[in-house]
This record gives sequence, C-alpha cells and structure tokens, in this order.
Amino acid sequence: MAERILVKASFIWDGVSKDLRHNGAILIEDTKIKTVGSYGEINPSDYNHVLDFSGLTLMPGLIDSHTHHSMDPTLENYLDRMSDSIPELTLRAAAMMRKDLQAGVTTCRTLGDKEYLDIACREAVNKNLILGPRSIVAGKGIRAANGHGFVGYPFDGKEEIRKAIHENLAAGADFIKIYISGTLKGDGDLPSYLTREEIATAIRTSHEAGLKVASHCVGGIGLDWALELGLDTLEHAYHISDAQIEKLAVSTTKLVLTPSPILNDKIVYHYPKHLIQGHFNERDEICGRMRALIGANIPFALGTDGMHGELAKEAEYVVELGASNFSALQALTVYGASVCGMENETGTLEAGKYADIIAVEGNPLEKIQALKKVKAVVKQGRLVHYPNSQSNIKELKYSF
Repeated sequence: MAERILVKASFIWDGVSKDLRHNGAILIEDTKIKTVGSYGEINPSDYNHVLDFSGLTLMPGLIDSHTHHSMDPTLENYLDRMSDSIPELTLRAAAMMRKDLQAGVTTCRTLGDKEYLDIACREAVNKNLILGPRSIVAGKGIRAANGHGFVGYPFDGKEEIRKAIHENLAAGADFIKIYISGTLKGDGDLPSYLTREEIATAIRTSHEAGLKVASHCVGGIGLDWALELGLDTLEHAYHISDAQIEKLAVSTTKLVLTPSPILNDKIVYHYPKHLIQGHFNERDEICGRMRALIGANIPFALGTDGMHGELAKEAEYVVELGASNFSALQALTVYGASVCGMENETGTLEAGKYADIIAVEGNPLEKIQALKKVKAVVKQGRLVHYPNSQSNIKELKYSF
C-alpha cells in the first residue's frame, strides 16, 4: 500500500487562482498529489500521516528558470572564479543547490556549467546523494571564440557547433545553450558574436535531436535573427527594442527575465572591476526595457543567474518594475514549468503532478515579500526542509 500524507495549512494558493483557498489540504500519494481541497473534505482514513502547517500558506514549489549550479556571486570577482578546478566547482554546486532548496526552489533550469558538472549534479540529486532541486541542464554552453560567455566553451563555425550539440546530447544534456550577444551595450550597437548561419545551425541541429535552444541574448541584430529562426527561450533581453518586443509577442519564443545581475549590488560589485561601472551606467535603460516587456503583457519566467537562495528577490524586482504579484508568482511557478517543459509535472498544485509544495508565512498575492519566509519545503512528496520540526514530522520516514 502506498504511503499517503495529508498536508494541511490555513491557506492554499494553487498556482492558478487569484485568491487563496482557506483551510487547505493536499493529499500526497508517494511522490504525486492525489487530491487538493479543504481539510474537511478529505476522509481521515485516506491518509497515514499529517503535516500540519497551521497559520501558513501552501503554494507550488518555486522554479528558478535561469541559474548555474557552481556560480556564487557572493565571491569577489566571481565570474573569473568559474575557472576554478572542477572538484572545487562541484563542491560549490552541491552547497548552492542545498541553499536553493531551503529557499523553496524545487526545480531549477541550469544554463551551463563546466565539464558537464551540472549533469553530474542532476543525477546526484535524482539518486538522493545530495539535497537539491530537480534540475534540467544544458551541459556545455556554446559561444564564439571572440564572444561573451564566462561559463561557455568556444566553438566556431557550423561544423563545430553541430559537433558540440551532439556531444552535449551524448553527455545527457536536456537542452542547448548558446551565447549570441554580450550583456552591455556600451557606446555602440550590440554585435552578434554568432553569424545568422551559426544560429540557424544551432537551432536546426538541436531541434532535429529533440532538444530546445536557449540563448543569452540582450538585443541587437542577433535577437532579430534568433526570433526569425525559432529560438525556444530568450534569456535576459536587457536591451530589447520596441520593435523586437512586438516580434517576441507574436513568436513562439519564451522569455526568461533575470533582474539581479543588473539590479542587485551584491552581484554588480563582485563583477571583474572593468565591468562594474558599465552595469551601473546602463541600469536605468535596462530597467526601462524590462518595464516595457512587462507592460506588453508578454508571459515571462524568472531566474537568478546564480544568485542562489534569492529567487524571491527576482519577484520583488519585477513587481517594482510593474508586474502584478500574481504575474510574478506565476513566473516562478506556472510559467517556469512551461519554460522547463515540465508543465504536466510541476508548477501548480493539481492532482497528478509532483508533490512540490512550500509553506510560506503570509499571503504572497498581497505581499510578495512572503516568498522570503519559506517555513517548509516538500519535494516530490518528501519533506526536505523544516527547521522548526515537530514530533509528528520527525516520525515520518519521508523526513530529511
């Protein structure tokens, strides 16, 4: 007989409704949600154990749609630290994944790491060797030799790009990451470091292999090419033009916003020294572009770009830039799941989906800061974080 656990709380936000459900209850069977309803609607004989989070709000586990497992922006000159030894990067990644999980992130999308360590981390979590979010990973990022990409590897020409994609596929990558532009505009236009033919090759080869393509691209001619050629997800879009916003709105390309690398001083002051002032110089313009994207009602997911444990801050930033609390929450749940290709598995609290559930203090539909007050995390039916553990929690074999 499958173990059934009842999770109850004062409120539930299911990821879809614009209001909270009172006296919420979720019945878990093994790793999946069996029933979502009110406490009085579920027969006590249907469950073996109870997780009682009275006074809290249950909601779907958060999804960080753009991160790097081994990146730690709290380190001085952290981008250059991506060249540390693979053992050091891997140990750092394990610590960062645990930090994310404790902050309520149950799924993450990793946009490249060194030497396939992201694939090793994904498998280690799946085998319960380390604690961390479920992750989908890109393997080795593909950049031009003269182009941007501290985490990527240089591949030049169509044949090298084709080979890199097949090597990523053989290693177990879930999707492909390419770097089209840099991050800052400076005094001139944004060049594309990949040619139109190279972008076309990357997208066509990936799609033929059943993989989607994500691109670091903030604007310029490369963004026009990418939208025309069927890029699957656009990352950052810091300098997207009004005309490109119109193209994006009618395209199949999905959008992932990452405010922190521009707005979070803890990141900016830890860039290599020659990059710091440029980020401050372009901050106002980039904020204007993100406001324009939000104002155009284009759905978006959110990512920290490696600022582990602080996904809630991304939601605060987009609310400050004009998004509603509801849109920000869906960016971290429903739309994040869509970007990950996991909309049938997670992102909402619905029967048949993974039991990825967090308990927060407060109502995030009214105050987005409630996301910073994660009091418990359940991932795939297992309680993985509950610092104020009670006796009835400790008895569960699902406990951490």
